[in-house]
Amino acid sequence: MHVDLTLKNYRCFPDSNPARLALRKGFTGFIGPNNSGKSSLLKFFFEFRNLLHQIAAPGNEFLEALRGRSIAFSPQGISDMPEVFSNANDRPLVFEFDFSSSPDDGEAARQMAPARLVVEVARPQNVYTVKAFRTRQAVFPHDRNYAFEQTPSGTYITRQGSRVAYIEPLLAALRPLASTAYLGAFRNAINIGGNQTYFDIQIGEQFLRAWQQFKSGTSKNSAQAAYRLTQDIRHIFGFEDLEINTSADERTLQVFVDGRPFRLDELGSGLAQFILVLANAATRQQVAYILIDEPELNLHPSLQLDFLTTIASYASEGVLFGTHSIGLARAVGQQVYALKRLREGVSDMRPLEGIPRLAEFLGELGFSGYRELGFERVLLVEGPRDVTTMQQFLRKRNVDHKIVVLPLGGSGMINGNRETELAEMQRISPDLHALIDSERNAEGEELSADRRAFVASCEKLGIQCRVLTLRAIESYLSDRAIKAVKGEKYRALAAFERLEDAEPAWAKSENWRIAREMTLDELKGTDLGMFVESL
Repeated sequence: MHVDLTLKNYRCFPDSNPARLALRKGFTGFIGPNNSGKSSLLKFFFEFRNLLHQIAAPGNEFLEALRGRSIAFSPQGISDMPEVFSNANDRPLVFEFDFSSSPDDGEAARQMAPARLVVEVARPQNVYTVKAFRTRQAVFPHDRNYAFEQTPSGTYITRQGSRVAYIEPLLAALRPLASTAYLGAFRNAINIGGNQTYFDIQIGEQFLRAWQQFKSGTSKNSAQAAYRLTQDIRHIFGFEDLEINTSADERTLQVFVDGRPFRLDELGSGLAQFILVLANAATRQQVAYILIDEPELNLHPSLQLDFLTTIASYASEGVLFGTHSIGLARAVGQQVYALKRLREGVSDMRPLEGIPRLAEFLGELGFSGYRELGFERVLLVEGPRDVTTMQQFLRKRNVDHKIVVLPLGGSGMINGNRETELAEMQRISPDLHALIDSERNAEGEELSADRRAFVASCEKLGIQCRVLTLRAIESYLSDRAIKAVKGEKYRALAAFERLEDAEPAWAKSENWRIAREMTLDELKGTDLGMFVESL
């Protein structure tokens, strides 16, 4: 199921200006100035992780909450509980979860699944109550006769022996929210000595021991993950060779870069951040969502997208990130929210509206900085999901740091009305390419009028525009890679099959994960593979 979350009276989001966000797989960005609430939104999942875990685990606590009792929970990282409540009023903190169907839902989910759950945290106590619970067919008042029934297909709520709600989809939707890792903005210190954590970043001697055990212990899977992490960092920074070890005195990391030894504190802050964050991600059990503040911190624009997607490879669901870079947020975020501070203690949050002109987009991304490093080529693709997918294919040819990939804004923006924008882009970057889906339903079918008009605009301007032979970019994902990422019940798409028609279907936001798993040989011989080779 899909879940939408509304926060009321949490920090700078009073019930007069609640925070509303759609929690989906992939990348969700929060853009805004300092003190606008970006970090607060990310910290919510850290501070209330234990409460979310209690709800997502079908145990006695949640059952008693459904019956009307107040249930205690343990907040994380909160020194003074009143600080998490809005200072604009004296009302309780409210979490509203609204659930809607997703392609994975079965018949029981469609008929008896929860549609809404409202949880209230009393001020200023560490207790919560269920204030409202309903399915698509019924509203559930508090009742001492509720019980859980565990079946092979999942968990039901029963009343006097009769099934009244199927809550497995609710539990499946909320479990990822209780499995998160929050990475704060200060990430470039290892804090010599001691066993410490900075939110969910393990630092000090505890981290050093964990890394050494992870890399050199008896687990082959851990050793392979450590090797993959090291190769990721080596590629991103363009090193010939990289090795990361715990120092002999177990007080820091010793990093060999192209044969030269460095202590972690001797490296640039950008590289140190990569190592510390990714090593932490690799050494802990895989989480559902990684929550990261300012992923652009200390990194050149050409590395920021790579940093985000590399981090995301350690999260099963996706990344929520707060940033000051509107270009980064637009380029990668499937959902992007703009925040601003209205007055002391009150912020406003809403979806970022509008698609900028392509030339403005380049400015937002800091294209002048790209050019300084010799980045002259721009590749236009359909949307943010295609940005991250193409980045993985370009990475396999080691050209991902030579090509700036930008989203055109989605299928609705591919038409004949963008010629002026494209011409303006050409003046900024003469080496301009475009890659769009064909959206064909059958071989030989004519392109839609809008797509033909877009191609004609590109031809008129001399822009190299490639229309995929198959229906869409996911049509090129290999069966092996799909099964490796999603499981044996999934399969490759037929040449002109729509993803949403596959049974089962995966989310388009997962295309990049599958592309990351593929090899160049699996693209070889396809028109997409030849296009990637030509760049």
